[in-house]
Amino acid sequence: MRFPVHFIACLVVFALTTVTARADETAKRKTLEDAVNHAVKVIEAKGKAGLEELKSFRFEDGEGYIYVTDMNAVVIMHPVAPELLNKDCTTIKDARGKFFGAEMKGKAEKYGYGWTSYWWPNPKNNNTPELKCSHFKVAKMGDQKVIVYAALFGVSEAGCK
Repeated sequence: MRFPVHFIACLVVFALTTVTARADETAKRKTLEDAVNHAVKVIEAKGKAGLEELKSFRFEDGEGYIYVTDMNAVVIMHPVAPELLNKDCTTIKDARGKFFGAEMKGKAEKYGYGWTSYWWPNPKNNNTPELKCSHFKVAKMGDQKVIVYAALFGVSEAGCK
């Protein structure tokens, strides 16, 4: 059985696109893990003073940043949305009605770390809601436990687990 050349070409393009997308997604997951691990080290070494340092920490061409909550998911540092300071993240819904902050808090309490995806306005796309993947981990900030988060667009639902 012979297949038309254009059919084979389409299969090759599809395969290459899929491999490239997966590689990009894997790289973004690694970037999120590295950013959170870096922030955890800063907070555990410097305590509250580390929060000031992390306010200016950026990754993924400036798109990525770190934010921190207490173990009740109340924001104690958010460098790009200061209006969230002292706000309970468990009450925030994404564009599809998911209480993603509550999900992250639950995973952090149960496992000490985790991944959660949610639909959030993407400022690089006219604030159109897009899937965003968050990685988070519990850290010790002096005698207080906190949750350290980083999130990026461009990771699929399946890749954000």
